[in-house]
Amino acid sequence: MKRLLIKISVFVKGLIIMVRPHLYLNWLTKHFLFIYNTVQLSKWIHNQEKKDILNDFYTSKRDYAKKYVLHEYIINKYKLDENPFDYLEFGVFEGNSFKWWLNRCKNINHKFYGFDTFEGLPEQWGTYEKGEMLAKLPDINDDRSKLYKGLFQDTLPVFIENKTIDKERRKIIHLDADLFSSTIFTLTTLAFYIKKGDILIFDEFNVPNHEYFAFKIYTESFYVKYKLIGSVNNYYQVAIMIE
Repeated sequence: MKRLLIKISVFVKGLIIMVRPHLYLNWLTKHFLFIYNTVQLSKWIHNQEKKDILNDFYTSKRDYAKKYVLHEYIINKYKLDENPFDYLEFGVFEGNSFKWWLNRCKNINHKFYGFDTFEGLPEQWGTYEKGEMLAKLPDINDDRSKLYKGLFQDTLPVFIENKTIDKERRKIIHLDADLFSSTIFTLTTLAFYIKKGDILIFDEFNVPNHEYFAFKIYTESFYVKYKLIGSVNNYYQVAIMIE
């Protein structure tokens, strides 16, 4: 029976490819992917343990400033400022979040690293065209910090090769890259440096085909155990701790 099913599967796949469905169905693929990922996101949200964590679901209004409430919450709850950590932000833009963390966490042994092209989005993201979200390199005067200009695909490998990353220190990884491609590259490149107790913060998590989808693939591919530790704006911004 199993062999028969395999033969049927091989035949059907070959037949489908032969009739070239991409010529008349390609326009539907993104819609199907969006539906699939939205269903998976809904399932993920309702499967998470939400007792005793910050969670504003459901709210009818998105308040982007709430993300700082989430950041403050995890800093206080997990006493992040007591011991040195490495803060890595991917998608610095104008530097508002990066500066917030620098100003909030005063431990002189913290390290802060920011990554961005500072030339706008490298590809289209929803209604935003390639090149939008252009920002100048922010002026930051703090010896604990360093900014890396360029595509993550160019700057992050060099960052790792230079042994800048400290595997033993707790890492706060802030993913604000918007795009699936940028987020999946970052997570998979850092996969073997991320350990128990590290925290991932997402700024656009509930965008089904991008940050959520990248997180789903990363956790499933690397068998990552984790727990949700906070969310705001209907899971638009979330914080996740690695277990």
